Amino acid sequence: MFKFLKKTVAGLTKTRQRIANTFLGFAGKKYLSPEDLDRLEEILLQADLGWEVVDKVIEDLRVPDDKNKDWSLRFFESMKKMLDGNISSIQEYEVILLVGINGTGKTTSAAKLAGYFAKNGEKVLLVAADTYRAAAVAQIREWSRKLNVDLVANEGTSDPAAVVFDGIKAGISRKMDRIIVDTAGRLHTSKNLMQELEKIYRVAQKITDKITVFITIDANTGQNGLTQAREFHKSLPLDAVILTKMDGTARGGIAIPIMLELKLPVSYLGVGEQVDDLIQFDLDSYLKGLSGIEGDVNLGE
Repeated sequence: MFKFLKKTVAGLTKTRQRIANTFLGFAGKKYLSPEDLDRLEEILLQADLGWEVVDKVIEDLRVPDDKNKDWSLRFFESMKKMLDGNISSIQEYEVILLVGINGTGKTTSAAKLAGYFAKNGEKVLLVAADTYRAAAVAQIREWSRKLNVDLVANEGTSDPAAVVFDGIKAGISRKMDRIIVDTAGRLHTSKNLMQELEKIYRVAQKITDKITVFITIDANTGQNGLTQAREFHKSLPLDAVILTKMDGTARGGIAIPIMLELKLPVSYLGVGEQVDDLIQFDLDSYLKGLSGIEGDVNLGE
């Protein structure tokens, strides 16, 4: 857990700096003035927490606190209360299908997931189903060599569904614990490409119903990530989100509206370039990373 906390906090550095500095400016105050609340609202919206979430936080912090709690702690408590009972969990099945728009880090996330599971002693197979981007197969092949995991690829076909079919069949016959499928990036506005994604999912379903669909969302896209997820969800059932490039954004609050508005859990955070920089999402670690709180938090006090 400490490792998750440390990496989460480090990954949220740019987002946390602005939020934590704002709370530091409120130190010693028993209540926040309208100007303070306006400033806090601006900072939280810039972090992409979303209007609905920010409105609830502002309402909570508008009320004076007779226990003289630190403002960052009150922020943590407000967020925790909002999210408790609203965070669903998923079962990650043997077949993991990664989808998303171009440039969100699907191929890298597929490799990092492979490394994560392999490190935990699981047998992993990567499937290179991005038949559009020539460099994608070479990229994931190089990752498979580095990680010493099996790979199924077929540069001789342009049909990604055929690659997925062969890959899943091979993975099941080899008794793999995880079969991770990297698909091509595609805009949700492209009808043909989304229909192709539906075909890929149908083909996978013919072999097994143990499929988990992750959408990769670049944290830098902020609220646009919500639109991406909504549109992809119309073509196939999304199970969870991998939020990538968290270490390079000041908009790391986007995980909150994703979970509250889309009712999708965030399962992993990408917080760096190395293979072990994909970490499981932990709510308390995430909220501490946003607010700048260190150590344990006792909400009963």
